[in-house]
Order: sequence, then C-alpha cells, then structure tokens
Amino acid sequence: QNYLTLLDDEDHRLEYLKIQDEQHLVIEVRNKDMSWPEEMSFIANSSKIDRHKVPTEKGATGLSNLGNTCFMNSSIQCVSNTQPLTRYFISGRHLYELNRTNPIGMKGHMAKCYGDLVQELWSGTQKNIAPLKLRWTIAKYAPRFNGFQQQDSQELLAFLLDGLHEDLNRVHDKPYVELKDSDGRPDWEVAAEAWENHLRRNRSIVVDLFHGQLKSQVKCKTCGHISVRFDPFNFLSLPLPMDSYMHLEITVIKLDGTTPVRYGLRLNMDEKYTGLKKQLSELCGLKPEQILLAEVHSSNIKNFPQDNQKVRLSVSGFLCAFEIPIPGSPTSASSPVQTDVSTGPSANGAPNIMMNGDLPKPTLIPNGMPNTVVPCGTERNLANWTLNGHVPLLSDSPCTGYIIAVHRKMV
Repeated sequence: QNYLTLLDDEDHRLEYLKIQDEQHLVIEVRNKDMSWPEEMSFIANSSKIDRHKVPTEKGATGLSNLGNTCFMNSSIQCVSNTQPLTRYFISGRHLYELNRTNPIGMKGHMAKCYGDLVQELWSGTQKNIAPLKLRWTIAKYAPRFNGFQQQDSQELLAFLLDGLHEDLNRVHDKPYVELKDSDGRPDWEVAAEAWENHLRRNRSIVVDLFHGQLKSQVKCKTCGHISVRFDPFNFLSLPLPMDSYMHLEITVIKLDGTTPVRYGLRLNMDEKYTGLKKQLSELCGLKPEQILLAEVHSSNIKNFPQDNQKVRLSVSGFLCAFEIPIPGSPTSASSPVQTDVSTGPSANGAPNIMMNGDLPKPTLIPNGMPNTVVPCGTERNLANWTLNGHVPLLSDSPCTGYIIAVHRKMV
C-alpha cells in the first residue's frame, strides 16, 4: 500500500516484469473518449510516496487530473498565478473576512478550500497535489461540474471568482440601491456614483482586483434624450484573432530552361490572382502578362485560375507560374483558350496539327525540352506542321492562344 509503481511500457508481459503470485495490480480502464482517468488510490496515497515530497520552486506545483478535470485545473492555475490575490490568501487574510452568513454565498467553504489549496501550491514542498477538497466543494454547490465530463473552463472560472467574492464579501447586509438617470451629467460623475452604489452591496478582494465598469449609451430617436449607464463587469469576452493573411508557395518555370524557382508569398485572404501576379512579378522579374498560372495535381495541370478569381489554397496540389511569350495583341493576354486540334499521320510518323493558313512564328523553342510552346490560332484551317524538333520559320500573325505539343513517345 505504501509503494505504487507505474508500468510505463504497455508491450511488456507479466513474466518479463517479474510479477510474483499474491502481488496486487491496480488496473486503469480507459474512458470512451480515449483519455485515462487518474487512479484514485494513487492520488490518495501520493502523500506517502517520497518522490512527491521533493522540494521544488514555489508556484511550480502541478495539479493532478481527477478524471477529465483539466478544465478546472487550468482555471485554478490562472487564478493562482494572479499575484495580488495569491499574496492575500498566502498571508491568511481571507480567514478574517470569511462571510458565512451570505445567503447567496457558500458559507465560506469555497474561500477556505481555495485558500488551503493556494498555500499548498506555493509552499514549494511538493511536485504535484490533488485538488480533491476544492473539487468536492465545487461539485456540492454546482452539481453541473460533478462527474467526469468535460466542462467549459470559462464557466468554471466565472463560478470560482463569483464564489470567492460572495464568501469574502465584507458587506453582510446588502442595502437596496436605486439607479439614477445620467440627466446630462458628465461621465466621471455618473461613473463615480454607479461605482459607489456597486460598492455598497459588493466589497471584497475580488471586486478590488477584477471588477470594472462598462459604459453604455442609449439615445431616443424621437426626443433626442441620451441616457448613459456604467455597469459593473467581471469578464470581458474578446474575439479570437483570425488570420487575415495566407501564405502561398508558387513555382516559377521560365522559358529559357533554367531551374524552376519556388517563391513564398504573403497575400490578403480576399486577394485575387491579379494581385498575386503583380506581387510575383516583382520577385521573379517577369511582367504580369507573361505569367500563366496553373494548378498542378499529381503532375497534371487541372485548371488555369482566372485573374478575377479569389486566390484559394489547394490542399492536394500546388501552384505553378509558367513564363509565356508576350502576346501580340491585347486580346491574347487572357488565360489559354482550349483549341480544337485534328491530328493525322504524316510522312515521318509525327502528327499533323490543323491550324490557320497563315502559321505564326514561334517565339521561343527551349532546347533539349520535350515540350514545345507554339503560338497558334483557334480556327481549324488545314496546315501541315511536322513536330520533330525542327519548326520552320513562319510568317508573323497575332496569336489568340497556345497549344502545348508533347512528343508521341511521352504520350
């Protein structure tokens, strides 16, 4: 009973652990949510185990989990690390201010149990302690926090501070207080009057440290009368900060065959692909109209994002930026147009591509690359063009799109 050891390795068998007959084993059953409840006998006997009595830094004492009580332990640690309140409890001043007759209090039990716990936490004599008495007190006056279910941490925090306030309230007989209208008086005067009325009913160490005032103003649309109130508050709900930026990686592939470069961009959440092109052009030295964006999924180009679309982060794919020749006309600055292409066998086995009668001149053919970017028109007039790595010089003509021609062996 005085010596408990935890078997850390779950894969060991009993014979490997040299467990003999007539030895007692404590078995812990896992919860349905896959969490481990703290074993109660271990906590009850923890004071007998020497390793928990090792001196430690004051305030560095942990709280044992009593079975899904992390919501309570985190709230207790927050309040415990509020130094002015902790100094108040460590000095024992709370024992002189216990209000055991407050009808909406807890007869001083909450303040007494919390004070004992804080003194243990800041004694520097134990590595961890179990807040059993405080948990039982909270469960007695607020049964919703009983059991082993997860609870809301802020709810517990509000209940704890309110309970401490009522148990330590220096006002034993609360007078009736009537609120007066502001009647155009200056704010400082109305605020001082409201705070004085609040202190006539509520005066404790919790009020001194945690309470404040919120100003609210109401104006009548008919007569224009303005009424101002200053209400006491204990908590302020703040919105969680939302990410207003996204981080995006984009690979730039240039026509000269140089090694592709990956750039990192930070964009607004509602940024469009036009703004992405502008920011990218400053980094890679290409003009925005020379950049063709493509979403690549598992080595396949899935789609070409339009300039007026919002930038979206792809989960499975990534974004590529291809350098394209500067178009000959303003109409061709848009994304590629799908072109109907008819193919047929030619003399040397390479496909023939049907295009305009006047074939445009290719701007640049990268050497040693199987893919050849060829400007072309969208009309389906017959032309014989053999793609064998040597493209003849053709007459100039404005182009309206691009075809990516791939070698037949790659197909």
